[in-house]
Amino acid sequence: MAKVVKNAEASAKNSLLWNTFVSVKLAVVLIFLMALACVLGTFIVQDKLPQEYISRYGEGLASIVQLLQLNCIFQSYGFILLLVLLCTNLSCCTIERWRGDLLQMGFLLTHISIILILIGSIIGLKFGHKGVIWIAEGDRVHQFQKRDASIMQLPFELELVKFITEKHPGKFDFVTYIKDQHREKVLPVDIGVVQAVPKSPYTVTIKEYYPDAALLEEAVNSSDDVENPAIFVQLYASKDVAVEGWLVAKDRNSYVDAKRDLKLEYQWFNSAEALDKAATQVVAQEKPSLTVTVEEKKVTKTFPVEIGKSVSIEGYDIKFLELTLNFTRKDLPLSQQQPVNPAVRIELKGPEATEARWVFANFPDWDKMHPTKNKGLKLTCIVPKETSFVSQHIRILQGPDNKRVFTFIKDNKVVETTDWELEKKYAIGDTDHVLAVSKFYPHFSLKQSVVNRSDELNKPALHVEVNGPAGPLENWIFADAKQPTPYLDGNFFLLYEQFGENIKDWKSTLRVIDGGEVVLEKTIEVNDPLKYGGFSFYQSSYDPENPKISGLQVARDPGIAMVYTGFSTLCFGIIFIFYLKPLLRKRRSQAKKAEEEEK
Repeated sequence: MAKVVKNAEASAKNSLLWNTFVSVKLAVVLIFLMALACVLGTFIVQDKLPQEYISRYGEGLASIVQLLQLNCIFQSYGFILLLVLLCTNLSCCTIERWRGDLLQMGFLLTHISIILILIGSIIGLKFGHKGVIWIAEGDRVHQFQKRDASIMQLPFELELVKFITEKHPGKFDFVTYIKDQHREKVLPVDIGVVQAVPKSPYTVTIKEYYPDAALLEEAVNSSDDVENPAIFVQLYASKDVAVEGWLVAKDRNSYVDAKRDLKLEYQWFNSAEALDKAATQVVAQEKPSLTVTVEEKKVTKTFPVEIGKSVSIEGYDIKFLELTLNFTRKDLPLSQQQPVNPAVRIELKGPEATEARWVFANFPDWDKMHPTKNKGLKLTCIVPKETSFVSQHIRILQGPDNKRVFTFIKDNKVVETTDWELEKKYAIGDTDHVLAVSKFYPHFSLKQSVVNRSDELNKPALHVEVNGPAGPLENWIFADAKQPTPYLDGNFFLLYEQFGENIKDWKSTLRVIDGGEVVLEKTIEVNDPLKYGGFSFYQSSYDPENPKISGLQVARDPGIAMVYTGFSTLCFGIIFIFYLKPLLRKRRSQAKKAEEEEK
């Protein structure tokens, strides 16, 4: 008897659970909660770094937002649970109302399609990934940054072969500005017409217009006096010149060739004694450093960056974890990196928190946008422009009385010194490098000229003559100039500027390297991604400061196939409901009528 009662109670409980999941009221409640979550996801900024929520909402409210996963609502456990419940509710309703009748096939297909879409969405939200990649032409990457700033590895390499920006025809204004009047005036581009600037003593005449202007620079020697010495260096690989260019002792006096693990440097000495001393010495290179300021105590210290070493300041412990000269190519050895985007990664232990973070040399405001968890602490990374980690160093030394010496340094040791002459080739140490100095200018300077490269509107420029209180002045005004061109009195300025957005489209030619071989190449653009290995790469952005860098959005959604299957099933269900079901009903009615007539 007791067993019968227990079975009855279990049956009643199962019936109650089943009735709950086949209830339309449950579906309404679930849909309402999902709509509420969507509203919250609209008003609360999603997928940002924790520091951004602290600066936006304050530390207390930000902690609640993160605890309840309101900063990533659509990937939260609560939202996924709502989807699972709705999927279960819809499945139970489908089973409850299915009677095995062919006319219900449309009902069955539409319900199954929605279930498939929900299951695919759950899989995508739970196991999918989204992130971004910033990549320069010629670079390869095998990882991307996710929305939570963590790094995810790719099972293959992605290379940017070429980045293309297509532009609309440009529109330009020729603007004059009078400083003491705070007044601008746009002048028409009329060639050869003297135009008076209203209410001023200035006149402007446009003498020439080039639609595609280029500024050419030619190296010349201004005198035989040694005022700005420079040499033209050629580095040979086999019999051909691999690299050549000018090294100027008082300006651009060094060149780093990361691929050849080599640095070239040119120095001029005013005495033979100083040159002889420098030829046998290894000059210590200035190291990257980290400056730490404890604002509350007004204490600042600068520490050399030494990986693995720890330093302390006013209760804060800092350990240097990693150094890179190019953050986008930090996977390369340091000796092969160029100082493009230097950064140091540290572990910071303070009174408020322990954290690992990057400090960027070229972005001193990084801490303002991404503040540390330890308030009142300012971090600044300094990486000298000439920083390199190559093992080979060729110093080309020159002084008075035709004193000339090559010094070859390897692994911070002087390996060889030799005299050199113009237009002669010299093998360097035990390397494959052959070096020659083909020209020497005692007083190096640049002669500039402007030419028109084509008739296409690319980089327009105006040749302008200005007359005013200080006399005539001729100058070329380029449309891509970042600063206005001043007249002699410093009160009148000219600017030839572009207005309106001229970017039409961005395209990236991407190459997939898997197992060391190129397996796929495609030029992508907005809404036309590259897909490989379950990942999709979309063209999403570009760097206006560097036209060779492309911004890509990465997405991996393992549930997308099921979502597509669901939408396909939905289409078949709708076709059945609106076209096949009426036809079947009509045939059934005709068959039934025929049977009745036979009787």
